[in-house]
Amino acid sequence: MTGVWQELADSLPRQYWIIWICAAVALSFAVCSFYSRSYGRDTLRQPPGSRIALAVDETFAPSERFAGFVHEASGTSLILTDLPLVAFEQFSKLGNAAERLKAQGVSGVSQHLLPSRGGDYIYFRGEKTTSLIDYAKYILIFRDAGATGMVTANIPVAALSSGVVTEPQIETILASATIRAKAAEGKPLFSMSYSGPFEEDPSLLGTTKGYRLKGAEKAHASGGRGSQPLFLVAPSLARVPVEDIGAFSRRAFDGIEQFRDKQLLETSEMKIAGLDAVEAIGRGINGGTGRPTLLFQVVVAARKGGYFRLLGMAPEDARENYLPEFRKMARGFQPHD
Repeated sequence: MTGVWQELADSLPRQYWIIWICAAVALSFAVCSFYSRSYGRDTLRQPPGSRIALAVDETFAPSERFAGFVHEASGTSLILTDLPLVAFEQFSKLGNAAERLKAQGVSGVSQHLLPSRGGDYIYFRGEKTTSLIDYAKYILIFRDAGATGMVTANIPVAALSSGVVTEPQIETILASATIRAKAAEGKPLFSMSYSGPFEEDPSLLGTTKGYRLKGAEKAHASGGRGSQPLFLVAPSLARVPVEDIGAFSRRAFDGIEQFRDKQLLETSEMKIAGLDAVEAIGRGINGGTGRPTLLFQVVVAARKGGYFRLLGMAPEDARENYLPEFRKMARGFQPHD
């Protein structure tokens, strides 16, 4: 001990010197603990509605539209999906995973290693083209804490090209993903006051909610699973205002995936839950079954920007049965934002 520290030690009674040393050690421990929490595992942030936590900084805000985070400056979204443990095995084969992702509009799916990630995981990259924006998709599926987690990063291609968001940044975030014991509390984005012969289908991934026929109704419906009536509710990932909801509705109808030779037969403007909405009714050919299909769509403008897209599909020869049901479901749609 030299210099000023020696002078301080000589000037203090022994008991005060011991107290001072203990206080300094305690302060040092507190500072180390603070920085350990700041830069360690406790920096993980868990959004409402999910058990999954990620190491994201404050430029990512918890989304009000889905379980996950949004980066407003770039339009990037991180969508978190909680799945049962068995789902990991279902995704473990590239063919199975690619088919499921392709069914949701993801193309060019390829599997990669994720730097700095250990344990059991599968990591894919792909692309998705929408009527408004082209996205690069980074998808992590991992097994942890007796469950399977799925993190999907949707990054506008323009944001990647400009460097607003980078691939290493996104991969660092994905590598941090972990599953906690309990989901953070969240509130539902919408409710349906009427579902008729349909019930929610929990097998769909991501932000879209799906409704399929109940067991008894399904037994009476003709055709295989690809021909069964289906109703979907999909919120926009961002709250960008829709300037012309009519024009947007037409583009969205043209962009309905897995159907060819689509025909838009009629459109009508309306109010749903006091919000501007456009209903579009048409038909198309199911790309999987080749069957003519009723296509029903309603786009509802959200209160704080963005939109909800309601989509009903049923065999064309069952139009008279399901078009009234789809309309009742749409009229009973109630956003909670």
